[in-house]
This record gives sequence, structure tokens and C-alpha cells, in this order.
Amino acid sequence: MHGTRHRGKNMTRIDANVILRYLLNDHPEHSKKAAELIDRSSVFVAVEVLCEVVYVLGGVYSVERKMIAEKLAEFIRLDTVAVDDARVLMVAFDLFAQTKIDFVDSLLCAYNKVRSDTVVTFDQKLMKLMDVG
Repeated sequence: MHGTRHRGKNMTRIDANVILRYLLNDHPEHSKKAAELIDRSSVFVAVEVLCEVVYVLGGVYSVERKMIAEKLAEFIRLDTVAVDDARVLMVAFDLFAQTKIDFVDSLLCAYNKVRSDTVVTFDQKLMKLMDVG
């Protein structure tokens, strides 16, 4: 699966604004620079950055959850994009698209499902999704 790769020294990390310009293509100069960077070189995207992208796409741009999940899943599959754990992210995107829980809770649930990590929470909806409690 694309997305998870060994990160060598000097990896280029990109922030939410670069990803947003790339996905939205809404700024003549910045979107072009984002596309040139992402399409032509290896970049690393932290999970925290993806959380911000999800928040901005939904909260500021009113993009539907399913579309956010689909576009970000496509994005992390790009050969030039590296993330820490693509499997966890893909499960989280799927959960985010299919439920009403926020993306951070989708991630926590994905860590539980993919890595069998124990997640401690008082959130009943999250516990139910993880079948714990």
C-alpha cells in the first residue's frame, strides 16, 4: 500500500495549508507551488496535519465527510506522499465517512482495530465502535 514509507533524513514535511491548496486548487500561486512540490518530490504528512485538513475541509469549506475521506485516501496513496501508518489512516478515513464521530475519534478507533491498541475513553459512542466497555 502506498503512503507508508521509510523516511530518510531531510524529509520535506508539509502543513495543512499546502495540502489544502493542492486539494482545492483555489489559489493561483500557492496551489501551483503545492502541486509542483507534491507531484515532483517526496513529502511527509504528519497525522496531526491530516487532522487539521479534515477539520478545515469540513468546518470551513463544508465538504461532505465521505468526500473528505475519499480525497484524503487518494492523497496518501500518491507515490510521493509518506505517512506513518497508511493502514490506520485508511481505516480512520473509512470510519469517518461511515459514522458521525470526529476524525480524531476515528483515528483512535482505527488504532484499536488495526494495531489492537488499547484506547481508554469515557466516550460511549467510541467505546461502542471499538466493542469495548
